[in-house]
Amino acid sequence: MRIGVNPEKNNNQKINYKNHRIIIPVYIPNSKDEYFNNLFSVFKTSLASLIKTTDIKETNITIINNNCREEVTDYIDNLLKEKVIDKHVQLASNYGKIYTILAEARASYEQLITIADADVFYFSNWLSETKTIFNEFKNAGVVAPLPMPQLAFYSNYSLFFSNFFKIKKGKIILEDDLLLFEESVGSKILIEKNNWFKNQLYLEKNTVKACIGAGHFIATYRKEVLDKISIVKPTYVFENGGERFHLDAPIDQLGYYRLSTIKTFVYHLGNTIPKWTEEYHFKDCKTTKWNGQAKILKTYIPYKLKEITAKIYRKLITI
Repeated sequence: MRIGVNPEKNNNQKINYKNHRIIIPVYIPNSKDEYFNNLFSVFKTSLASLIKTTDIKETNITIINNNCREEVTDYIDNLLKEKVIDKHVQLASNYGKIYTILAEARASYEQLITIADADVFYFSNWLSETKTIFNEFKNAGVVAPLPMPQLAFYSNYSLFFSNFFKIKKGKIILEDDLLLFEESVGSKILIEKNNWFKNQLYLEKNTVKACIGAGHFIATYRKEVLDKISIVKPTYVFENGGERFHLDAPIDQLGYYRLSTIKTFVYHLGNTIPKWTEEYHFKDCKTTKWNGQAKILKTYIPYKLKEITAKIYRKLITI
């Protein structure tokens, strides 16, 4: 039997909604495997840089704990207690990245959702520059805070179909920005192989340039676009090509674009911490007002036709 009246029924405090949430799944197990040795330090370095480059007034932070070891869990709990993060989702088993981010992103109220790995080092103004691209390009569904020209044609058929004669080619990205990504993944990748150092494909509007293409280790999504995706339950903890199947291709099929900034605003740490991260000088956060409501897209064009158009463009273009 209930005795008395729940005092919370008289709580008239308004809920404060922010326009951005960053979701970070993390898995640091109690393992002797050498790969995991330094990951806790990497995770702490990543979060420290995120906090220094993010305005808490506009951003909520969710950390998804995929059954990490006890000291990592205690660390995340302490961040929650100190209100550094907004949410700690703790799981009894490791469900991987796709399973966790699909559920958490769809349940969020914010207009922009950033999904990031737990080993990202953030440079000043990464979010501000990301918002600028969303504000100018209403068909952008995904924006990455570093240039990814080598992924221009990856799940981007709608962009090439809709902008066949508007796409520009030129050297808009400094080599240092491209080399920084090559360094972070520890190998010479498609950037050099396909000569993306020489020229890049980009869109331009009102003096704002956006590199065509976006990657996975960090990307920001329009929530309204995520809401339109039909959820397919992941089968495995790690699915090769899972992000393409569950996120990237469906967004492209809806008619939205994958873009990125023309400067590098993040670094992929992996499982090591470069010395320069200790000396990096963080600037005050630049504020960019969010006014990037997506263009409502109704497409009756067969997706296969868009794919063919993109492949024709690829054959015609010479970088």
